[in-house]
Amino acid sequence: MKIYQNSDFIAIFDLLKKYTKRAYFVGGFVRDFFLGRESGDIDIEVYDINPQKFSEIMGELGALGTGKQFFVYKFHNFDIALPRTENKVGVGHKAFEVALANDEKIGARRRDFTINSMMINIFSGEVLDFYGGLNDLRARILRVVDEKSFVEDSLRVYRGVQFAARFGFDIEPKSLELMRQIDTSDLSVERICAELIKLFRAKFQGLGLKILHDLGLFEKNFGVQISRERCAKIANFIDNGRKFVSDEAFFLYAVLNLLNLDKKQILENLKLNSHFKRIINEPFYKKINDEKLMQISLQMPINSWLGAYNQSRINSAKKLGIYEKKFISKVGSEAVINDGFKGKEIAVEIKRRQKDEIKKYLANLNL
Repeated sequence: MKIYQNSDFIAIFDLLKKYTKRAYFVGGFVRDFFLGRESGDIDIEVYDINPQKFSEIMGELGALGTGKQFFVYKFHNFDIALPRTENKVGVGHKAFEVALANDEKIGARRRDFTINSMMINIFSGEVLDFYGGLNDLRARILRVVDEKSFVEDSLRVYRGVQFAARFGFDIEPKSLELMRQIDTSDLSVERICAELIKLFRAKFQGLGLKILHDLGLFEKNFGVQISRERCAKIANFIDNGRKFVSDEAFFLYAVLNLLNLDKKQILENLKLNSHFKRIINEPFYKKINDEKLMQISLQMPINSWLGAYNQSRINSAKKLGIYEKKFISKVGSEAVINDGFKGKEIAVEIKRRQKDEIKKYLANLNL
């Protein structure tokens, strides 16, 4: 593991080995290690140290308590914590009663899916896999670890969607049915959107869309009911388009335009950041000709347009010389004003002259 060459980890390793032999990499870092993926944030779970002593050790390290009631400390890219169990005692994601655990199997049981429940001892390299996570990882399956603890945190439903979309995993049928039954109305828009954005950046977005639909979350978030067949067609459109457009806004650009939904309203409902607002003004065409491409290029090079989602459009833009640069119009407002146009007439006349300019440009290309 490259992690053993990391100076921050070496500091953690050297300090913890004085107090325990049971400290483990846990969660996403272990999953990503077995997937051969880089993992930026690393979780370490520490056994055989009481909370008071653990706090002193973390102080010596210089780690900051980010969730002291949950025994969690942050040291650069590392989250270091004592193992715990959580019991739901009220409504909301903070309404948990927390207790320490000193059994690795119990500590791993609170994880959401089996692929996130594996542990690696930081000292010996021993792998603990109580719930078949490695087999599920190889089979590309998401399976709930513990039904009782899973249903206590409704955000896990959305986490399952984005995990499936990121890794291309199917959700095991029993787990999917469990997720479908969970009420997610206690979640804030902000927490939902944090998971949706991971979906919008994922490799297998079409799969994520279909799972959203199967869980009833598509209608909940987009306010419209569609058939599974229609959903599958949109999913296929997204997967094909993402081969050419990498922008995280493409998912919503496709869904909202294909279904002719109120883009502005949905973006407001989801409280997405300003980057996604480009969806409101960028044109969407199911069919397009060279003239329309040229008109778009007045505002942006075609390689920046969310609608450049197939090879045909890219080839046309390259042929027209507008793939990597805008079309620079020679039409100026000063000339239009000098010709006697006023107020709103100016913008209308500029657009008319630009259309004529584009037609002449295209005619000259075809000579």
